[in-house]
Amino acid sequence: MDIRDSIIEKVMGALAKVGQEVSDIVQDTLIMVLNDYEIQERCTEVAVPDTAPESMLKKFIATKRLEGMAESTLARYFDANLKLLQFLRKDLSKITTYDIRFYLSYRRECSGRKVSNRTLDGMRRCYSSFFSWLNAEGIIPHNPCAGIKQIKYKKDVKKPFSAVDIEKMRKACADNARDLALIDFLYCTGCRVSEVAGLNISDIDFEAMECVVTGKGNKERYVYLSEVAAMHLKEYLGSRKDDYEALFTGKGTERLQKNGIEAIVKNIGKKAGVDYAHPHRFRRTLATNLLDRGMNIQDVAEILGHADLKTTQIYCYISKKNVKAAFCKYAA
Repeated sequence: MDIRDSIIEKVMGALAKVGQEVSDIVQDTLIMVLNDYEIQERCTEVAVPDTAPESMLKKFIATKRLEGMAESTLARYFDANLKLLQFLRKDLSKITTYDIRFYLSYRRECSGRKVSNRTLDGMRRCYSSFFSWLNAEGIIPHNPCAGIKQIKYKKDVKKPFSAVDIEKMRKACADNARDLALIDFLYCTGCRVSEVAGLNISDIDFEAMECVVTGKGNKERYVYLSEVAAMHLKEYLGSRKDDYEALFTGKGTERLQKNGIEAIVKNIGKKAGVDYAHPHRFRRTLATNLLDRGMNIQDVAEILGHADLKTTQIYCYISKKNVKAAFCKYAA
């Protein structure tokens, strides 16, 4: 029965004692009036929230994206937590500290591929962020990661490029204007490789010797050009025959992507005889050199786009020579 007919029947039933003439008038009026409306029955059932593990993981990622977390970090968080949830196959509220410890142990010993303690601790941080959010949102009564301590791993000292390394690489690409400009730009700005890939020519202000880059969390910051880097960049841009907007282009591509930049730097290092050549090492080199020459660590953090000074300290290599010189200067 149509819902309109049901309403009319109920009303007419309540008017059973009135005269037929009045009843007919009311019925005709109801039919005419209700015909102009779409009517549906009110749902009185209590809505059940979707707290399925994978659905909540997607909501967590959406929340972190809204907070400005970088897409690369979001992808890592999603992948790590999804693998955990698919392995455990339990309701979120029933996942225990033991479950997570067991999965970490499984990944280290039984997953078919040896996983380092550094990787395991990165996974732990991904889980901790997700379950902390679930607890804060009231989805689970407690955070099972709270009882899992940091997994210790050997922290290898990552050395910056030496001045000789930089010069070798410059000479190795002296006949390639783009590669020479890229090497000097990476070193003098300390930009992340993804930031360099996203830059356009219009982002460069040669008069002010600076450019604006968009870093993690869509945060903009200024980085600065040295005179040598600006000269090589102008020479490269002047040699181009295309009208692409990208600052660096590839062979037959409108924009040089992250993987392309990494491959170029690796090949330059191989040609120059410099081991472990990759774009991120230029960033570490700039940070170390700026601190060695007396720049305030807060200013270095601003150039690198770090929100936490601890991150900046990790990037900086302190040479034994500098430590000894400082000791001789200040020791009694």
